[in-house]
Amino acid sequence: MTAVDHRLARAMLEEAHRIFVENIRGVSLEEALEAAGGYRSILGIAKHTAAWSAVYYSYAFEPDPRHWDRTEWPRGLRDRIEPTQPYLDEILAWFDRSYERWLASVQGAEDFEMQRPVHWGGTAQLSDILAMAATHWAYHAGEINAILAIRRGEAWEYSEEVEENHISTVGHGLRPEWMTDEEAASYERAR
Repeated sequence: MTAVDHRLARAMLEEAHRIFVENIRGVSLEEALEAAGGYRSILGIAKHTAAWSAVYYSYAFEPDPRHWDRTEWPRGLRDRIEPTQPYLDEILAWFDRSYERWLASVQGAEDFEMQRPVHWGGTAQLSDILAMAATHWAYHAGEINAILAIRRGEAWEYSEEVEENHISTVGHGLRPEWMTDEEAASYERAR
C-alpha cells in the first residue's frame, strides 16, 4: 500500500463529505422537512445517509460488523424522524462522526484489497466499500440539492445554465459566492 493509495482514499471521502455538507449547510428545519412532492424529506435523506455511512463503516473496519438494527442511532432506531431542529442537528452530527471514523480508519488501513463482509452477504474489497460509501454520500447530496432547488425556485449558478433546457431559467439563476460584483453585473446585463 502506498501513500498515494491513502491520499486517494482520503480525497474521495473528503470530496463526498464536502458535497454532502455544502448541500445541507444552512438548511432550515422547514426546508429539512420538505420532500418536494415526494416521500423522501431532506431530514429523512440525511438520516438514511448517516445510517448507511455507519453501517458501511462497520462492515469495512469492525471485527464484528453491525447491521442496520445494531447501529447506534440517535434517539434509537425509529421509523419516523422527529421533526425538530435538535433532531436534525443530531443526525448531521452523527454523519460527521461517521465521516471522522472513516478518515481515521482509512489513514490506518494496511490493505485496500482486503476482502470484507458486506451487509447484503458476500464480501467486497475495502476499496470498493469505500467507493460505495463515498458515492452514496454524493448521490444523496444531489437529491438534497434537487429538493432545495425545487423548493427555492432556483436554477443553475450564473454561467452554468443547461443550453438544451426547455424550461427558461431567466430570473432564477444563482450568483456563485466567488463571483465579484463586476462579473455578476456583466453576466446580468448579457442575460
